[in-house]
Amino acid sequence: MADSSQTRVAIIPEVTFGTTPATPVFVNQRFVSESLNANIETVVSNEIRPDRNVADIIQVAQSASGGLDFELSYGSFDTILEGLFFSTWSSNVLKNGVTAKSFTIEKTFETGATDQFHRFTGAMVNSMTLNMATSAIVTGSFDFLAAGFSAGTSIISGATYTGANTNDVINAAASFASLAITGVTSPQLTALDLTITNNLSLQQVLGSLNSRGVTSGRCQVTGNMTVYFENAEIYALFLAASSTDLTFKLGGSSSKNYVFVIPKIKFNSATVVAGGNDQPLLVQLAFTGLYGASDAASIKVTRTA
Repeated sequence: MADSSQTRVAIIPEVTFGTTPATPVFVNQRFVSESLNANIETVVSNEIRPDRNVADIIQVAQSASGGLDFELSYGSFDTILEGLFFSTWSSNVLKNGVTAKSFTIEKTFETGATDQFHRFTGAMVNSMTLNMATSAIVTGSFDFLAAGFSAGTSIISGATYTGANTNDVINAAASFASLAITGVTSPQLTALDLTITNNLSLQQVLGSLNSRGVTSGRCQVTGNMTVYFENAEIYALFLAASSTDLTFKLGGSSSKNYVFVIPKIKFNSATVVAGGNDQPLLVQLAFTGLYGASDAASIKVTRTA
């Protein structure tokens, strides 16, 4: 009987969409939970029978999707981030781009003498969420959309597995720094959430249960923040529909950190209410990241070498 605590999730970039490289070198992923699963679409036959029974149920499409939940650590997800950003690290800088990247993801379930393998091919990163709050670890999740799925009882011929790194988990206290919003003096936050979505959709085709590919949508950057209400600056940006920017750094040491830059944001909403006695007054804001000409991107991440 399989045990969830012994589950392995490994990943490898594909050279050809939907095809696992020969003798693959998988990299084991750090994660806290996962929801990757096959999606089998079926249609019930509408044939009329004199005995009133259902004649058949037919498979008409097959795909896969799901998420990988994680605690952020340096260097653990840099390859997946390339898939999310449709881009490649260049001089340790990653910007959202237009180059689609796909992966093969393999889940291994330990069941004794014969292990079980679930494989997702043509897997692309549809979205990522990143959650930062006081007194908490920085957590997040990647959501994947895959064109194909298969199950097996042995490794792919010649496959090898590289262990995940052991870098420290990043927290939102000592590991959070350099927050800056132009036009706001020393903003003090209690929470910050960031979502990047690629709006992917499957390309179904006649003659195959699996999709032929994945259509790429717009890269949308959105988020929420909760800020101590110390002056009118940030609320004034919302009222005036003024654009600003957002920068923050995550990492436990000078040699292992990420600097996130959203070069242009506008606030969609802002709420300032006194919810009750004996608590600080907070501003809750939702924002959208827009294309920033200075960085030629909607979001940029810089990692230390």
